[in-house]
Amino acid sequence: MDKVTVYGPEHFAPRPDAPEAFGWLGCGEDIPCHAVFREAWPEAVRLLRVDAGPRAATAEHGDLLTVFLTLGPEPEKRVDSLFERQAYVLASLLNTLCDQMLFQMNHKFSEMLRRELNAEGRYMADRLEPGAGFPPEAQRLRFAPLREAFPEARISGSGILTPAKSMMYCVRISGHVCDQTTLHDCSKCSQKNCLYRKI
Repeated sequence: MDKVTVYGPEHFAPRPDAPEAFGWLGCGEDIPCHAVFREAWPEAVRLLRVDAGPRAATAEHGDLLTVFLTLGPEPEKRVDSLFERQAYVLASLLNTLCDQMLFQMNHKFSEMLRRELNAEGRYMADRLEPGAGFPPEAQRLRFAPLREAFPEARISGSGILTPAKSMMYCVRISGHVCDQTTLHDCSKCSQKNCLYRKI
């Protein structure tokens, strides 16, 4: 039986970072679009705070720990709605802020897990990610114990997560400190064309 633990929004306050977000958009201060995006920034931050429902969960089975992170379905609906209304600047900025928040959640949650496990004399070893040792069939199997806590979440046959602003991976747990690994290292990731790898 998998041990499931759910973590609520109180653990993941949004921390919007304008320079980073504008960098991801390729919109530095020397680019004409910067002023337009800067003007949209307060509204994008407001919508992020209104719509994001950050939650995380783990399902532990033997020496495998499945990690699921999500902002919920509302940010994706809002971004789609803004694009439909042709509010392209606000939609792009909000979409980027959601990605930023998900990456921040991943970093913070990895550190939380590391501390919790280390206090028990256990350590995070290798991390299995979609496209790198974690195929869609395994993803669906590992997500099954979390389905009740996240009824809105789905994994397609090709491994696409819904809601879109979600992330899932598996971590092997070891009793040996020498097996401990660091956080995700973009330089070692198999997804060579990932936008964030190039930043």
